[in-house]
Amino acid sequence: LFLSITPPSDGHPGHSYNYNNINYYSQTCIDYPYGMFKEEPCTTLTYFKRVKRRGRWTRVEKTYTQCTAYTCGTVDCDSDIARKYCPQTCGWCTTLSDELNANFTAFASFLDQLGLDYKLRSPEQRTVFAPDDATFTDFLENSTTVIDYTDIDQWRAHMVDLALYHIVHQRLTTDNITDGMEVCTSQGTDITFTVDTNGTVFVNNDSEITTPDIDVRNGIIHSINNVLLPPSALTTTWEYLDQSASHTTFFELLENANFTFLDTDGPFTMFAPTNDAFNCSTIDFNALTANQTKDLLNHHIIPGNHLSYELFKARQKETLLEGMSLEFYARYYKLYIKYGPYQSRVKSKNILTSTGVIHVVDAVLRIPGLPSV
Repeated sequence: LFLSITPPSDGHPGHSYNYNNINYYSQTCIDYPYGMFKEEPCTTLTYFKRVKRRGRWTRVEKTYTQCTAYTCGTVDCDSDIARKYCPQTCGWCTTLSDELNANFTAFASFLDQLGLDYKLRSPEQRTVFAPDDATFTDFLENSTTVIDYTDIDQWRAHMVDLALYHIVHQRLTTDNITDGMEVCTSQGTDITFTVDTNGTVFVNNDSEITTPDIDVRNGIIHSINNVLLPPSALTTTWEYLDQSASHTTFFELLENANFTFLDTDGPFTMFAPTNDAFNCSTIDFNALTANQTKDLLNHHIIPGNHLSYELFKARQKETLLEGMSLEFYARYYKLYIKYGPYQSRVKSKNILTSTGVIHVVDAVLRIPGLPSV
C-alpha cells in the first residue's frame, strides 16, 4: 500500500508526493485531504505515443502503472485501510493516552506527572499493561517497600522505572502470547507470561489480564489486577551486593560491620568498590579497627537517591562520615570522584534498588589515618 498526495488545482503552485512507506506518514489523526491510496499488486500497461523529434514524427513506447485506488471518501470503513488512514472519516482517533485517561485514571495520572504521556501519544506502536484504578491506588497507599511511589522529589527514578516496566515497545495481543513467553519492557528487563488451561493470561505469575486487547490507534492496552514490580522494587542494596560476584570483599566488610540498615532503611546512594579495587588498594584491611572500618564504609554512602547526572551537577556531597564529603567531576563522558589527593572512576552507574542507588567504582574511597600495606 502506498499513498499519492496531489494538491488541488486551485491556481496555486504545488507538488505531488508519493510515499512508498505509508506507515511513516500516517501518524497524525487526520484524513489525507487530497490522498489516494493505491493498493498492490499493480499492473504495468504499455502504449505507443507519437512524438515529433527533429522535424520527424516517430512512435515512442510508454508505460504506466494501474493500481486499485481508494480515497477516504469512498473507501469502506470496515477495511484496514480506512481504519488506519482515514481516522476522521471512520472515527478511529483514540490513542493510548486517551484510553488511559478515560478508564485508567490513577495509572494515567502517575504517567503524566513523570512526563511519560508523550510516549502514549507517539505514533509508535506500544502495549500497555494497565492496573485498574482500585489496584493502582491501593498499591500507592499501601506499598510494602521502602520506596515511596508518591514522593516524586526523592524517588523519581524508581517511579519511572515502575512505569516503564508496564510498557512494551510493540503491539502485542493475547493471540500472540504463548505460555512461558518472555518480552522485554521499555524499562529494559523482561516480563514473563503464563497461560493456563482456560486461556487466561498472567504476567509474572501474579498479575492476571482481566480485560485483554483494548485496541487503539497506536497500540494495545491490557487491564491487569496487580501492579508489576520491576527488579528495582524487589531487591535491596544489601541483597544486590550479597548476590554480586564482583563485590564479595566489600559485602564481607559490610556484613562484619553490621551495616544491615541497607536492607531495611533508605534511601541511600552507595559507591561500591569491586573486588579488583580492593586488590589494588594500599590500605591494610587486616589492621583496621572496628571504628576505622565503620568510618571507611560510611565514607562510601550518601544519604538520599542521587543519579550520576545529579552528582555531577551538585559537584560535592557529604557522606555519612561526619565532616567528610566527596567531589564529582566528568571527563570523557565518565563520572569521577575526588576525595583528598585520590580519585576513582564510576564504572557502572544508576543501579536502582528498593533502598536506594548503587554506583560501582574502581577504587576504595580512602579516608585519612588508615594503615597502609
